[in-house]
Order: sequence, then structure tokens, then C-alpha cells
Amino acid sequence: MKLKNHNLSLKGISGIFTGVLSLLFIWIIQLLLLDFSSGSQGIGILPISIFEIILGVISLVYILLTYFMVAIINKRRRKKNQLFGWEKNSKKIRMLFLFLLILGGIITYFLIFKGFIKLILPSSLLLYGLGCVFSNRYTNGNSLLLGILFMVNGVFAIIFPKQTILLWGMAFGGYHIIYGFIYFLKSKS
Repeated sequence: MKLKNHNLSLKGISGIFTGVLSLLFIWIIQLLLLDFSSGSQGIGILPISIFEIILGVISLVYILLTYFMVAIINKRRRKKNQLFGWEKNSKKIRMLFLFLLILGGIITYFLIFKGFIKLILPSSLLLYGLGCVFSNRYTNGNSLLLGILFMVNGVFAIIFPKQTILLWGMAFGGYHIIYGFIYFLKSKS
């Protein structure tokens, strides 16, 4: 069996960095939300439409930063292992997540338009979970389990809307750190 050693792996350091970056992003969003809800100064005096644009821009920066960080870390790993170019499975995974990102944008627009803003974070958990489940056949990690955990968090975020940010942070931060750490330990043994 050929080892599936692709460009966008979240195993090891890249998964740990992705989790840490996710927790940092969630912390920034939480601070902005608290400041906005206080309404007294700073972000709190902005109109909600401007605040939504700020959150959208921060989310886009997070997505791009995470993608490039994972690609750069894995490029160094691949160079060390003398693997060059984009591997076929990586292209499939990249196209799958690009499709889900575009679908997520469409769903987000629809949810905002219909006034279901509280469903944006649960839908992102569900879509990312689906992406992990579907990409499992192209990886040698256990992204199936990761995807299932993300989807469970997405369902819980729908059922318990007051805990959505906590569940989102647990998934994007905690699960990625654990996933990366497990494979980091495996690579050292």
C-alpha cells in the first residue's frame, strides 16, 4: 500500500499550530463580541453592519492564514522527505474543502438574509466535519473520527446555542491540537 503523504496534513505540528491559531481567533472574536454587546465604547459604538463586516474580514484572514500555515509547514516536511509537487490526494482534498468553503459562504449568506445568524457557527462545524469525513479516504490519518466529532459538536451547538462558541473552540482548537499531538507522538516513536 502506498503511503498517503499529502500536502495539507494536520498531523503533528501543523495540527497543533492550527488548533492554537483557532483558539487565538476564537478568543479575539469573543473579546469583540463582549465589547460590542457592552455598547459603551470602542467596537460597541459601531453599527451592527460594520461589526458584521469586521467579523467577516477577521474570519477570512483566519481561513487564509490557517491554510497557508498548514501548506508551509507541510511543504517543509515534504521537502525533508524529498517529496515535490502537489500529490494527487492533496488536490482532491483541496478541491473538496474549497467546494465546502464556497458552499459555506452561500449558506452563511442565506442564514444572514433569513435572520438565522445563530446557525452560522453550527453550520461551519457540520460542513468542516463533512469535509473531514469525505477526505478520510485520501488520508492516512483518522480524519473520519475528527469529522464525526466536529459534526457532533455542530449538532450540540444547534441544541445548546448558548454554548456555541465553547463548542466551536473545543472543535477547531482542542480537536486539532489533540489530533496533531497524537500524530506528533506517533512520528517520534
